[in-house]
Amino acid sequence: MHYAIPQQRRLASALAAVRARRSLDEMDGWLPAGATAHLRSGAEMAALFARYPGAVRRAAEYGKACAFDLSLVEPQLPPRKVPDGHTEVTWLRELTYQGVRRRFAGRPHYRQAKEKIEYELGVIEGLNFPGYFLIVKEIVDFCAKEGILCQGRGSAANSAVCYALGITAVDAVAHNLLFERFLAPERDGYPDIDLDIQSDRREEVIQHVYRKYGRQCAAQVANVITYRPKNAVRDMAKALGYSQGQQDAWSKQIDHWGPLPADGDHDIPAQVIDLANQVLQYPRHLGIHSGGMVLCDRPVAQVCPVEWATKKDRTVVQWDKEDCADAKLVKFDLLGLGMLTALSDVMRLIKEHHGQTVTLDSLDEKDPWVYDMLCSADAVGVFQVESRAQLATLPRLRPRTFYDLVVEVALIRPGPIQGGSVHPYLRRRSGKEKVEYPHEKLKEALKRTLGVPLFQEQLMQMAITIGNFTGADADKLRRAMGSKRSAEKMAQLRGKLYNGMAGNGITGTAADDIYRKLEAFSHFGFPESHAFSFAKLVYASAWFKLYFPAAFCASLLNAQPMGFYSPQSLIADARRHGVTIRGVDVNASLAKAKLEPVDPQRPDPSRMGTDQAVRLGIGSVRTVGDELAKKIEEERIEHGPYADMPDVARRVGLAGCQTGGGPRHRWRLRLFRPDQTRSALGRRRGGPGAAGPAARHRGRRPPADAARNGRRGGRDGAGVGDWHVGRQLSHPVRPVVFGFPRRHSGRPTGHCGRQNQGAGRWGSHPPAAAGHRRRDHLHQPGRRDRHGQRGLLARLVEALPPSGPRQSGTARTRKLGKGGRGRQRGSHPVGAFAAPGGYHLTQFPLMGGW
Repeated sequence: MHYAIPQQRRLASALAAVRARRSLDEMDGWLPAGATAHLRSGAEMAALFARYPGAVRRAAEYGKACAFDLSLVEPQLPPRKVPDGHTEVTWLRELTYQGVRRRFAGRPHYRQAKEKIEYELGVIEGLNFPGYFLIVKEIVDFCAKEGILCQGRGSAANSAVCYALGITAVDAVAHNLLFERFLAPERDGYPDIDLDIQSDRREEVIQHVYRKYGRQCAAQVANVITYRPKNAVRDMAKALGYSQGQQDAWSKQIDHWGPLPADGDHDIPAQVIDLANQVLQYPRHLGIHSGGMVLCDRPVAQVCPVEWATKKDRTVVQWDKEDCADAKLVKFDLLGLGMLTALSDVMRLIKEHHGQTVTLDSLDEKDPWVYDMLCSADAVGVFQVESRAQLATLPRLRPRTFYDLVVEVALIRPGPIQGGSVHPYLRRRSGKEKVEYPHEKLKEALKRTLGVPLFQEQLMQMAITIGNFTGADADKLRRAMGSKRSAEKMAQLRGKLYNGMAGNGITGTAADDIYRKLEAFSHFGFPESHAFSFAKLVYASAWFKLYFPAAFCASLLNAQPMGFYSPQSLIADARRHGVTIRGVDVNASLAKAKLEPVDPQRPDPSRMGTDQAVRLGIGSVRTVGDELAKKIEEERIEHGPYADMPDVARRVGLAGCQTGGGPRHRWRLRLFRPDQTRSALGRRRGGPGAAGPAARHRGRRPPADAARNGRRGGRDGAGVGDWHVGRQLSHPVRPVVFGFPRRHSGRPTGHCGRQNQGAGRWGSHPPAAAGHRRRDHLHQPGRRDRHGQRGLLARLVEALPPSGPRQSGTARTRKLGKGGRGRQRGSHPVGAFAAPGGYHLTQFPLMGGW
């Protein structure tokens, strides 16, 4: 069976063509001729097997006999080792009360904390969940032992036990968080604890889990990727035989998530639209969940199918998280977070260069200077509040307490925005609007947010209070708001919610408004506990930015890619805060950014946080990468500083194809650009002058004339490192490489530093004197070489649109078309020639070693 009803035969054929990567025309001979592969009713099956009386009845009986409930294969957690004389229950209690003495001692709410923890332990023991908490505790202890920064988030922040165990960083007692949001006595299934781990070391934690509990008993969770409008149009157009370019053009015309209108603002054919709408929300392919792992007391393959992941040493189940939950597979979320990488690095830099040991727990959450900085929207690089929308909201919200940061984190999200909660809250916060509640019964649930629902917990409480939901119904609502298919699941709860509201006297517009807010949160709204965990990182990153801006900038650069801003923007912001930024130096830089004293001879204690300069890392140079940068650093540490560029090339192999690719890869000479070469090599003219020898040491040689004339090109002498060098273009007689001049410091590189150099980069020498060997069959469109090949230039310019009449001899050199910058005065540089249609191309001589 391939489809439910005969009318779906065309859709099934299109999906078969997509799987085979063919069009329907190409698949015609392999597809069934009729619509016969559909499900049939009992009467149809009886008529079909009329010659075999009783066959259908016996098949139904066999089907019933083969059916089984998933509870038959319900797995348990793997066994945990506990010290002698302890059970899982008693050992969890021992660890918890050790944490109570460590984290709550001396606090005003110590007695309240002990009472809350005793209640939580009773619930955990009653549900038989101590083993789950011991496993999470073991993972957290491994991270602490290895120096990996991690913290729990999500609903686990509501638990005082999790805080005492060191799993979360939010004091649930001090912030009066509701434990039932995390774990209620009537809950069906294990709780959900998400662990955020610094992203650069997350793989270490994953492999530790595999080693600890066994490769066969652990696996990652799959993620079912469903069809959305863009990829639905693309795949259906492919099945109907449209070209790749047409598929791309049509997919770019779609900018929404819902069904595609047949008469919308697009030119997509109706048959493509029809098939695309039918396939929406169908499974397309499997991915890997961002952090979910399942653990069993038996091989996972005995519960559900398992396959090898693409990444080495990983296995993945073929079910998504909801299917795993139905089979009672226990999931642990190990998520990577770039900001934790940055915070771990900034704490290391502060300890190394300032002699201070700072931890996240030691920060004072009531520092008014931190809130002043945030009120002024000075938050570039600060976690979660650096987007334009957040920066525009901060001066209006004016956070003065930690809970204000919690609200700020949750406010700019699709749920509150679509539910119309943002502006009412900001107006009420500033006193421009009176605080009102949708219903008197909702006052307790909405009091902390001025009568405006902002968190998932508030929506669940509203459903219980005015919708007569039970705890199980509220948990279904929570799952619906967090599901990818949330719209359908919310629609299933709509009738019950309206009936409950009608019983409490809420009907008409008021009921519609409450349901609209609930439905809006299904498009992504934050739980309050989740916002608390993120607010902790917001405050920490803001604190480090305020007091240690240099270390904070270096750590952000080392944690890239992450956040909203590029490294250039982060550097510019650090400079505005008085931080000194120093460029890349092969004899001073490490692979990543580091700190060094601004003035080692005269340290200035008054400049706390800015008395250290940021030295950019070698890995930040384009085309170098982390691996080669680390090699350069290790070679310098082991064998001493580099003498010059040939020394670098000889010791670490910079010239040629640096990334280890084949000879057709791009020529990598941009490691030492003119603006970096002087500091990197310790002399002003080392880079261009050494370009030729450096490459010769590796058997790869740039244009000899370019290197030679770069040395004689004036005081600044821009050389080969100043040029974008393209890929080799194959030719049976002689390969030719085209280079295009680029700008530095707002000045065309063709200007060699002397006002009287009127003929371009290589002076006034004619082509022959400059060492260029002309091959007319390469230049002249009408000529062919001895192999019968047409001219290379003719083949190149055929694809270019004409730009009008050819420019005069004093025009600038063009970049294979337009927009290039070359000599602004005098004749064309040597090697430049006019192409048909007005394009000016620059020929380079042959580069050796290809």
